[in-house]
Amino acid sequence: MPKKKGQKKAKNSTIYAHIREHDHNDGNEVIDDEAYEIKKSNKKKRNHTSENDDLDNHPGVIYPEIIYYLISAFVHPEDIGTFAAINKATYSITKRESFWHSLYKRYCENHMKLPKKLRIEENYRAYGLRQRVIRALYHTHDVFLERTAKQSAYDSRPHSLVGRRCVNSWFTKGQLNWSVFFKLKKQADINLRDEAGRVDANPEEGTKVLQVFCKTLYNMPPLMGLTLSSVSLTLSQGFSSQKLHLGFNKGNSVSRNIFPECSIVLDSVVSLNVFDWWHPNYPHFEVKPPVLERDEESSPVLDVDFFEMCDDDLNTYEL
Repeated sequence: MPKKKGQKKAKNSTIYAHIREHDHNDGNEVIDDEAYEIKKSNKKKRNHTSENDDLDNHPGVIYPEIIYYLISAFVHPEDIGTFAAINKATYSITKRESFWHSLYKRYCENHMKLPKKLRIEENYRAYGLRQRVIRALYHTHDVFLERTAKQSAYDSRPHSLVGRRCVNSWFTKGQLNWSVFFKLKKQADINLRDEAGRVDANPEEGTKVLQVFCKTLYNMPPLMGLTLSSVSLTLSQGFSSQKLHLGFNKGNSVSRNIFPECSIVLDSVVSLNVFDWWHPNYPHFEVKPPVLERDEESSPVLDVDFFEMCDDDLNTYEL
């Protein structure tokens, strides 16, 4: 029996109503989901802030310094930086003379590969002890020996030396090649009064040496006090060797657009190396404590035989 037109229309309106209700419910579900996520994130933020408050209120267990001092006897040389960064107590321990003496006795003392110039006697002064022990470790400790063995001439980056001040330069003649050395230091102020007597005193800190092997050497102008402003390594004529261009300027400011006041060209470069102060091939000189005004003040004003001289003078006057 065919349906009437009015019944069909009523049925369609009922279907549309169900669809609108379903869409409305879906919208509410989406809104509810968004509200739930917002509540959840706010709850996490509240929990995070409460955790931070708890950490501030309860900073943890503070151990006495003697605990870290006992642990320091088992620290490996390659882990000293990590150990020193734990807290103030561990940092202060690495500044002590006993810490570096203990490290030397564990890894360096009586070692066959240790050079005689780096051996430390019992009466060795505290000044520069850290530097001496670190240099000795690069001759005896296996981890450090592997590091230096992996470093090759291709790892040397002469361009990284730009901005350093030349504190010394010299050259030597070998059987086949010339060896040219440039000692370059980071520009920093050094307070000699703070350096005196320090275990971690190191005059070579922030200093690197550029060593260049070349077949010919024509001229080496004085460079002390000048700042390295440019480095260029190109191929020489015939493409058989390299040519090194070094530019130096006065002052501390270095710019790419600045023209070098002093230029050095080393032709027929065979190889070049950049050494840090701890490297075994770094050319070291004897480390001496700085001479300060207080050293002069602490010296006796009168000579040792002053009173004997006075007695002699009195005897002559009596005569």
